[in-house]
Amino acid sequence: MDKKCVFISNIVIALIMILNNYSCVISTSQDGLSMGTDQQALEEIKAQVTANHSGALSKSWTADTPFCNWAGVSCGFRLEAQRVIALDLSNMGVVGKISPQLGNLSFLTLLDLTNNSFHGSIPPEIMQLRHLEEVYMGHNNLTGNLPLSYFENLPKLEILFLDNNDLTGTLSPFFLDSMPSLKTLVLRHNSLHGNIPDDIGNRSRLQDFYVDYNQLTGLVPHTLFNLSSLRRLALSFNSLSGSLPSDMCIQLSNLRQLFVSGNQFTGPIPSSIHRCQQLRYLSMFKNKFDGSIPRGIGNLTLLEKLYLGENDFHPGMNDAFATTYLASCWNYLFNMLAKSVSTINAISTIKLFSFQAWLSLSGSCHEYAHVQKFRDHKWAYSK
Repeated sequence: MDKKCVFISNIVIALIMILNNYSCVISTSQDGLSMGTDQQALEEIKAQVTANHSGALSKSWTADTPFCNWAGVSCGFRLEAQRVIALDLSNMGVVGKISPQLGNLSFLTLLDLTNNSFHGSIPPEIMQLRHLEEVYMGHNNLTGNLPLSYFENLPKLEILFLDNNDLTGTLSPFFLDSMPSLKTLVLRHNSLHGNIPDDIGNRSRLQDFYVDYNQLTGLVPHTLFNLSSLRRLALSFNSLSGSLPSDMCIQLSNLRQLFVSGNQFTGPIPSSIHRCQQLRYLSMFKNKFDGSIPRGIGNLTLLEKLYLGENDFHPGMNDAFATTYLASCWNYLFNMLAKSVSTINAISTIKLFSFQAWLSLSGSCHEYAHVQKFRDHKWAYSK
């Protein structure tokens, strides 16, 4: 019995060793194939480029250079092999179309095509990139229907920039339901139309929502103001109408930027505006707001930029607000003198004793706050 057991044990051990060696060969073969797929995908991406004004691709994307060392390409170890995990072609002066082969970079976590001249539509193969966390396609010439469905069911996607293109279409209902991790959505400067979906504030982790400079219409859904995670909201220069809810700031305790200028909003400024204690930028000019301005705005101690001009506020009803806010503004400007000589020009434009004249200005202490650069070079937000 002992000899039989030893014999059987040796056979089992031998079989295990054979299987292990076989699996290693298969794994190595698959990894090699995957690495080859990554390089082939990059070569196809380059093949769709008709011009590269910076010369970065023509200089480094060559057969003599390992593809992980190509300009804009970052690799990392995945499945014990070097795989492309980031593709950053931003600001490279690239002209061309986005290759469908992009979808074969299966371990890609970051895609940045910002500020080039990519044209045509976004390929649906991007749906295959299940590891994507950040996508930046702003400031190109992309056309076609807004392809939010391509980015649905990407479980790790947190940041999506499709701004400053010529995308059309609407915001489909429930589109955020399939983007469970999305925090930043920037669609500004496109040709989107239709309404903001009523369900946009449901089951969402959205923090930054930029849809300004489009052709959106209708009312702003109340659910959007229930989104307690919201930090930055930009709805300016659409054709949105109706009034803002009086309790708007009850849930928006984290709101830092609110841009609603250039629409058709009516009614008073929400009385709860003072509850948005984190506000840095508040832009509401060029609407049809009426009534008096809440004195609580003067208690927003972090407020840096305020724009209320070109509305229908009642003259003579806001002296208390003018005294409170403009006095603090005056003090702020004096404190800034040491930092910027140009501040003197700003002081000279403020009418301390004529609130109606001040109200007609585009703003108060600062120029209008546009979207700032995100990280090193991507469009996003300061403060």
